[in-house]
This record gives sequence, C-alpha cells and structure tokens, in this order.
Amino acid sequence: MAIRQGGWSVLPVPDVPALRELDCADWSANVLASQESLRLEEARTYSFGSNATGMAVAAAAGSPPKERITASRLPSPSGFIVFADPIGHHSEQLRTSDGGTVELHTPIVAASWSLWDREQMEHLGPEHSIAWLARDQAGEPARLPKTMRAIWVTFYAARPGDIPDLPDDAPVAMTDGIPVTAARARARDAMFSRQYTDLWGPLRWHDEALLPIGEQFEAQPQPGAHDWASVLYTAWQMMQQQTGETHLVDIKRHNVLPPAARKKAKAKARQSGLGPAVGDGVVHVVDLTAARRPAKAQADRDAAASDGRRKVEWKFRWKVPPYRRMTCLNPRLHHDMRDTDLEHHEHREDLIPWATKGPKDKPLRTGGGTTYTFDVADAPGIHSFNADAHSA
Repeated sequence: MAIRQGGWSVLPVPDVPALRELDCADWSANVLASQESLRLEEARTYSFGSNATGMAVAAAAGSPPKERITASRLPSPSGFIVFADPIGHHSEQLRTSDGGTVELHTPIVAASWSLWDREQMEHLGPEHSIAWLARDQAGEPARLPKTMRAIWVTFYAARPGDIPDLPDDAPVAMTDGIPVTAARARARDAMFSRQYTDLWGPLRWHDEALLPIGEQFEAQPQPGAHDWASVLYTAWQMMQQQTGETHLVDIKRHNVLPPAARKKAKAKARQSGLGPAVGDGVVHVVDLTAARRPAKAQADRDAAASDGRRKVEWKFRWKVPPYRRMTCLNPRLHHDMRDTDLEHHEHREDLIPWATKGPKDKPLRTGGGTTYTFDVADAPGIHSFNADAHSA
C-alpha cells in the first residue's frame, strides 16, 4: 500500500524495459520484506534509553552530522535498535470521502541497518535482475548507480496500542477515504495477533533510506527518512564515545533468553563457524552516563512536552545539550607533516554536551536557589524597598 501511494524512499523493481512503477508493487514489497528478514536475522540488538534518545534528537535538530558518512560508525555490521521515545514522526494531510481533511501522525521508534553493496544490485534468484530506484532532488524516481556503497536503513513505527495517551477517537490511518480511529486499529491488531501469532509483531515497517558512504548529510535534511537517519547516525556516534574526556554513554549487556536457549544458540554458532551467536538474546542497553544526564525534573518536563508522536519540544534552555566537534586522530600528521587534505589520516566527529542550548526566548534552567528582586514602592513621598523571593 505504501509503494502504491508513493510512500517510499528506496524501491526495487525488475530490471526490464518499459516498466511502470505501479506494475510491480507486490513484487517490490516482497523483495524489501525478504531483504529485511535477512538483515534482522544477522542483527545485533540495541535499546536506546530516554535520556540518550533526547540528546540524539536535540543534537540532530541543532545540526545534522557534519562528517562524511562512514561504515566505521556502525556498532555492528547489521543491527536493530529500539528508542525509548520517538526520534521523529511522519505527518500527512489526507482527504476523506466526505471532502474533509485528516492529519495523520506516525511516530518512528525503531530502525534496523546493514551494509549495502553490489550484492543488492545483482540477481535475486534466477528470474529477474533488480534495478533500484531512489528519489532525486525533484522527488522523481531515479536509478541508483551500481557502484554505490551505502548503509541501508529501515525505519519502524509504533502501533496505536504503544503510543502513550493516544485518544480512542484519534485518526491513525485511512481506508477508502474513511479515517481509522485508534480504538478500531487496536481492536484490529488484537484480532490479527490472535489469529496469526507467527506473523504478528509490535512494530510496523514505515520507510527505507540509503546513506551513501563517503557523502554528507544535507545541512537541513528533508522531513522523513533522511531526517530520522541523521538522528540514528548521531546515536551511532554517541555509542562510540565510551571512553576518554568525551565519555557520553554506558552500554550494558542484558540477557533476555533463558540459560538453555542461550546455550543452544552458542552451540549453533560454534557449529556454523560464524563466531558469536546473533540470536543469543543479548540486548545492548545504551543510555547517558550519570554525569551527563539532565535533572529528573527537566527530563520529565521534556517528556510532558512530547505527545509521543513528534520530536521532543524543548521548553527552556539548559546546560547539558550537545554540540559537534571534529577531533583530529593524528595531530602530528595533520600539522607536522602538513596532511591538511586528510589523505593519510582522518578526523572524527565527537558530540560535546558542554554548551547552553535551547530556544533563545526560553528561560535558562539552573540548579536551584533563590533570587531576590528589589523594587521601589510607587507611592507619593514614600521611598522603601519591597523584596520578592523567586525560586530559580
């Protein structure tokens, strides 16, 4: 349905002459689903905490990553990550059958990734060669070059039952011009999950994106997949800052499978010779270090400002949100050997949470205390001071 409605960013089509986009929606969806399945089978699993999610969103909103996209930022060649809060949303205005309009909000809460190379450009089975399409700057379908190397990302949306405080009458989808309410969607999901336990999942596919290796994010990414990708890439950057002066996050391993299942998965991995088991039930839980976390009251205010469908709305300025800094990994080569073109060394982008961020017209939240404001009483012949105490 998304492909037929034009809601795609990356699209596979059979590489045959004179093929129109709408002729192959089922075929394209099947290819995307099969590739997604293979990617998830090999994926390491990550859980991104609420504080870390808020920082990634704030950093990407202030500035998308400025370094060139590189596969070395990936925490694993294939992965799946779930965010504690939405990293963005897809919003669209749809016309109903009675002539009205309905605005739908879809929160993006998870993503998977893998490396993209010539294997995706060649044959998938003996029947057809694949041509991959993306949208050009004008929004028109254009073929991707066969020499392209990229990071392939799939984004997932939350189902209505997992969106906090979503009213039952809120529209969440459209069918034949008739809005589908959250209550109806929840009932449909419950029925489907009972009938098709092997097909049911709490997340649903929403869009794909390709991040070409060696290129850079736009200064202002277009709303949608590439905007969410800038947040995801920022999360990868944060996950590499585990040591040194820019230490940002702690990553803890949690076993979510029972011991017998873990033992079976490890034995299967040894027999296959593929190294550590992928399906070993280990979830890597990521969140800001205690020293980097905002005060609980500040975090609660930000959570209240977000309706679970849009990005976090910052209601004040605070002292910890991040900025980006390029760090030279070999100063001697850069300065002494004059490798200013970075031919023999590289720079890494770090996130530094040491600035005052937030809208300029919002108050600055500090660590507390009392401010006394003195004023002169406005009365003829009387000159005295009134003091009012204000809690900061």
